[in-house]
Amino acid sequence: MPSEDASSEKATRRLQRGTRSKKSTTPLDTSQSGKRRSDAGSIVFNDRDEFALTWIGHQYGIRLDHVQWLLGRYAGHGAVYTDWISEGAARDVVTRWKNAGWVRVERIRAHESFWVWLTRLGLRKVGLSYTYRDLEQTSLDGLKHLYAINEIRLHLVDDDEGTVWVSERQILQGIIRNKGQELLHRPDAEIYWADGEITEVEAELSLKKPFELAENLMELVRGEGYLSLKAEYGWQTARTMSRGDQSQYSEIWYFAPKKVRQQVRRERARLVSQGDLSEQEAKRLFVRWYPLAHTGAESAQEEQEEEETFDLD
Repeated sequence: MPSEDASSEKATRRLQRGTRSKKSTTPLDTSQSGKRRSDAGSIVFNDRDEFALTWIGHQYGIRLDHVQWLLGRYAGHGAVYTDWISEGAARDVVTRWKNAGWVRVERIRAHESFWVWLTRLGLRKVGLSYTYRDLEQTSLDGLKHLYAINEIRLHLVDDDEGTVWVSERQILQGIIRNKGQELLHRPDAEIYWADGEITEVEAELSLKKPFELAENLMELVRGEGYLSLKAEYGWQTARTMSRGDQSQYSEIWYFAPKKVRQQVRRERARLVSQGDLSEQEAKRLFVRWYPLAHTGAESAQEEQEEEETFDLD
């Protein structure tokens, strides 16, 4: 088993590896051929379409500014940057998708970019069996949360080779619901790393009731064993009886604004001081900035904040 310090260092490296500025400045070759394509005027489904539409389908939807980053992974001839495309170029692609009937495009909130999500035809086109979801019916808080999850995936995870992101929509599809059975706290996403470890991702944008948050933390750390004992004996007894149980997650990442970060850290510390969690268990819980740290200086400040508040000695 790796040491606690080694595990903490690995988590820090993983988070920092995805840190990047809002805009890449690495130029691409801008030369273009003037030869007219034989398929000009028709809507041809290409590899970039399959990649991007599948990504969007798994995530429920995406806002235009994130489309710019997503399509940057397949930046074509004439693109100025290596991992980002202009708003105009992104709009052109989205318009093409809309004309093909693969996506819906709506400005849901005033003064914000429009949202893009797959139609039933679009879902079938990329082989996804999800039930159609109309993002126009999503609450504004729900859209903020979805935006945060997309931001985390795009800027911290997608560039890592061998890494698999499993979205909430994918997780929900695999859940079997039995009447009357309490379900384990559902993560916002799971990250499967090349070394076999699994990280749970939470975007926590608002304060929760302290007991609800504490129970979420217990379930994320100890998993199904804790949930089963809680259903049979109640939460107080379950916290004692489940010692030694461990969920599938080697790390649990909470991304949150300042007030929420403070609350999560308070509950983490309280669970340790009460003896409900061990220090080793608590050190699997990492509390990070949202909005994300994008510069080296911000990442260093984020790390210092966590070290200063995570004093379990």
